[in-house]
Amino acid sequence: MIEYDKHGVYICYPENWEFLETRMSRIDGTIQISNDDGAFWILKKYPSGQNPDEIADEALETMRSEYQDMEVERVDEIMYEKYVTGFEMTFFYLDLMNEARILTFDTGLLTYAIFWQTGNQLIIHADKEIPTDQVLDAITISFLRGKSYNKQKNKTKIL
Repeated sequence: MIEYDKHGVYICYPENWEFLETRMSRIDGTIQISNDDGAFWILKKYPSGQNPDEIADEALETMRSEYQDMEVERVDEIMYEKYVTGFEMTFFYLDLMNEARILTFDTGLLTYAIFWQTGNQLIIHADKEIPTDQVLDAITISFLRGKSYNKQKNKTKIL
């Protein structure tokens, strides 16, 4: 597991995944984490004042323009003391069932958007098959919990 801890962002992700940081600072920037099978996780940081619902709606409309037959479920919940809004999406692409999720929230100082997408792949780790969506959820959880929680509890496991 690799730990990223810069610009007020803490994330844990698998060692064999590719990491790309673009114009990351304390108030904006993007992080993308991806694997060779096409699964990816993106964190976009915005200055305060960006409306989380508008960011989620825009991402949904972009996905609908690509995948007209996708199923969508609204997300509105408290996750690790953050009010998170967004969408869970399922759709077919290249004869595979795919999943995507957009989650957005505002801290009062910054607005964050998390977007991930994966096919129906499995990752082999320690002789176990693990669905890729569980890995992407674990990356999301590591971010939402933050460094102090992850270090204190020492329980964040990606695989």
